[in-house]
Amino acid sequence: MKKMLVLTAVAVLAFSGMAMAQLDPDPDGMSVYFDAEGMTYCMDVDSAFPYAGTAYVLVTNPSVSEPSVMGWEARIEVTYEALSAGPMDLLGGTNAGSGDNYQVGNGAAPLPIVGNVCVLATYSFLFFGQTDPHIVFSLAGVPGSLTFPDGAGYAAAVGFPTPCQPFPGIWGECAWINRCECVIGNEDLTWGQVKSLY
Repeated sequence: MKKMLVLTAVAVLAFSGMAMAQLDPDPDGMSVYFDAEGMTYCMDVDSAFPYAGTAYVLVTNPSVSEPSVMGWEARIEVTYEALSAGPMDLLGGTNAGSGDNYQVGNGAAPLPIVGNVCVLATYSFLFFGQTDPHIVFSLAGVPGSLTFPDGAGYAAAVGFPTPCQPFPGIWGECAWINRCECVIGNEDLTWGQVKSLY
């Protein structure tokens, strides 16, 4: 009985941790966040005043031994209502893809892995005077990719691609401003986190 109570308490802590800001614990995650540390994927914005912000495309907990990223692939879609936004800033990389498909090479200027995060790209946006402004970021694999057929990924060295895992557990919508979605990990991931805590 005591063991069951302990497991229940640990499960509650694990689920509440998913709702709180924390870095995705899985290796080689890729998603969109509203901070360069990978802590905020959902936020509310007051529409009464102009709001300028930045979204970050990140690889979290990279498993490679090299300290930088040479290239990456992902399909990144932005859905918004009445928003002023600039283009995706690839931080000096060159996009071989088109439209929402990013197949980016950073050859001469690889992107640094700092701690547990690598910033792949940024996206600046501005809300001004809308009622209930809303923005949704989705991230998935590039359709038809031979390098990453099952989703997005990156390479820290030429010829050594590293597939990524999606946050929150499936490829698709991953970051929201206003009308946020509640993100809870899939059953295997969440139960694995509970077991590792116990």
